[in-house]
Amino acid sequence: MYLRNFDRFFSSLQWQILLTTAQIARNLNLRAFAVGGIVRDAIAREELNSLSFPKDLDLVFDGAEQAGIQVAIALHESFPESKLQIHEKFQTAELLWQDFAMDMATARCETYAYAGANPQVTATTIEEDLWRRDFTVNALAVELDPNFGTKGEVIDRFNGLKDLGNKQIRAIREDSFAEDPRRLFRAARFAVRLDLAIAPETHSEIIATTSSGIHDAIGGARLRSELLYTLAEPRSAEMFELLENLGALRCIHPDLHLPQNPHNSFHRQWRRSQYWLNLLNRLEGKTYSPLQLGVELLLSYLPHQISTKLDLGLTPDQKIRQVKLAELLTELPNLINLSLKASEITQNLQKFDTQTAILAASQCETPQRRIIWRYLTQWQNVKSPLTGADLKKLGYDTGKQMGTILQHLRWATLDGAIETKDEAIAYLQFRE
Repeated sequence: MYLRNFDRFFSSLQWQILLTTAQIARNLNLRAFAVGGIVRDAIAREELNSLSFPKDLDLVFDGAEQAGIQVAIALHESFPESKLQIHEKFQTAELLWQDFAMDMATARCETYAYAGANPQVTATTIEEDLWRRDFTVNALAVELDPNFGTKGEVIDRFNGLKDLGNKQIRAIREDSFAEDPRRLFRAARFAVRLDLAIAPETHSEIIATTSSGIHDAIGGARLRSELLYTLAEPRSAEMFELLENLGALRCIHPDLHLPQNPHNSFHRQWRRSQYWLNLLNRLEGKTYSPLQLGVELLLSYLPHQISTKLDLGLTPDQKIRQVKLAELLTELPNLINLSLKASEITQNLQKFDTQTAILAASQCETPQRRIIWRYLTQWQNVKSPLTGADLKKLGYDTGKQMGTILQHLRWATLDGAIETKDEAIAYLQFRE
């Protein structure tokens, strides 16, 4: 297959960069290739006639050790507004622009000391580099040409074009999932994002791998990154539901399962938490992280005695929140059954931070959710009509007693007993 009109899938800046990259590679006696998603999506967009530009451009260079780094350094000199990051151990570099990133890799083969380990890298040819990739639809490549953009013909060693046409995702080789558990998450992401079915033999291998327990509770920064990558996807809830069906959530912990209630599914809980978080970020001017909250939501389906001990880089605050969330979910039914006043509910809920309240609201029943919503948007913001300065003018001494008085005035305001300063003064006189 020839990939024609490759330029129309990129912005003018991206195309200029690609042509410059191809020329630099030629000057260094290297070959430059667009690989993986950049080729796959160009083919898919050709059929859909989409005009969106890619955010990630993956290039591979063969012909020398550290070839990708050599080209990246020279390209950075031509585009100094970009930010250069070099990963010498893996023979890769990354150039970052404001709206997109370019990964510059040396064609390489990888060996793993053990399952889930970081790979040991040696330079090789583009043909061998494609062999190390995960799925046939991601092992497509096209050579770049400084005059015409590409040489046109798509390199397809594993029938990726056929799989793409048949809407299937297929592993290139056996044991790839045992070799690298990240591929379990990548399979789910690509399947959902591109509306692909997992090929039967690949599905069977995934099930066999997860059932073996080889990747149970593997933890580590790489697993955490996969969770964040997946949570960042627009259809992330569908991806996690697919991961559940594939048994891949065992990578987090063998006992982790998503809620099975269709009326309170993970999809619904995730959507609620994101909506509430974004709204409260705007109302409060805060910057709570939706992805970090997503990790906490997933872990909350485990007992906190387990979730807080997993090797997933949880901060002390996040570990405390797992414990507090379990406590709040236990207390919530009582806030309904006892018909407490607004002040009494506020006293109960103010023991928990905003993120804990959002996590609880995403999981609880509608009446409890309404109470948390009123607390977060109304009750927690209610203050006493009188300030400390007002009380001082009325003859009250500063100190602990004044704080107690202000608290009682706040409770009375929440319960509708007082509204104005005059009513607050009268309330104090009556109490005396």
